[in-house]
Amino acid sequence: MIKYNIRSRQLLDVVNEMRIKKLIISPYFQRNLVWRTIHKIDFIKTILMGLPFPEIFIAKGDLDIEEMTATSCVVDGQQRLNSILEFISNEFAVDGQFYSKLTAKEKEGFLKYEIAVIELDIKHDDPLIQEMFKRLNRTYYSLSNIERLSTEYAPSEFMLVAKLISKEINFEQDEDENPMGFDPNITQDFIEWAKTKKLTNINRLILDSHVFSTYEISRKIHLNFVLNILGTITVGFFNRNLRKEVLDQFAENFPDKNEIVYNLEMVASKINKLKLKKDSYWYNKANMFSLIIVFYNYLEELSEVKESLIKEKLQEFEDDIPEAYQIAAKEGVNNKKERLIRNEHLEELIDEILSE
Repeated sequence: MIKYNIRSRQLLDVVNEMRIKKLIISPYFQRNLVWRTIHKIDFIKTILMGLPFPEIFIAKGDLDIEEMTATSCVVDGQQRLNSILEFISNEFAVDGQFYSKLTAKEKEGFLKYEIAVIELDIKHDDPLIQEMFKRLNRTYYSLSNIERLSTEYAPSEFMLVAKLISKEINFEQDEDENPMGFDPNITQDFIEWAKTKKLTNINRLILDSHVFSTYEISRKIHLNFVLNILGTITVGFFNRNLRKEVLDQFAENFPDKNEIVYNLEMVASKINKLKLKKDSYWYNKANMFSLIIVFYNYLEELSEVKESLIKEKLQEFEDDIPEAYQIAAKEGVNNKKERLIRNEHLEELIDEILSE
């Protein structure tokens, strides 16, 4: 059983601890920031009105015996605490008023607001902390399936490769900026392997090519997309999302990761060189999924084909989309049947390109 203490702390003290990084709000197991401004405003109003909100859960971090300081991290309450920091930094207004424009009395009342804090007697690198994180996140913004999967299978090598491609892990991050931002469960062997990989093109294709909105990226939709790409390459077409059995199968070792990551980087390079328009039909998620898969399967043959010809043929296809493909790109897009239909049409297109 985990021991814990419940106490009330002034908002001012909590904010100061976050600012000096004595309290870390974005440890490695946390989700991305997903609250929209409207929800941040509503939350800040709760504080300004002096009304209570649910407890913040904090876990102990490392004790620096030389400096005689301890660093804690947020297990539940990241979105709320981040909203407080942003409001104090004048990043958004509440009812037309920024924090800097509040009266001295209003600021005092805001900073003296009492926050209920549950301090858990557990260190940030205890494996049990991820289970607690999942169980505590059952609110309006509860964890999505992919966010739960990302946490549950965090040490799986298959998941780690997907996160590397999705830029959900960063081995070059500044430890001073976020002392608990790196997952201690990732093996040194994987870290050393990952550091040798240059994934500029695939990172750019996934994150910067209009396939995913900023909000979708914050909810890890792009990570789910990459998992499905890796799964299709590894085990063939399947229905909807990657099965947990695959993550289990390649938890300890993903033997084909070198070849797959290299080839995906080459595929992304080829697609990026097409310089498609921002509103291109191919930046639709279902179409991009199918395009990546067919490019991967024909990578060697396409490497000798000029991008101008490929772009021309893709545009012709877009101008006169076969009815079966059009339906498969609109309805049930993640079903195995629809993925196979799209793949069949794109294979025919590639064969046509190669025959030119």
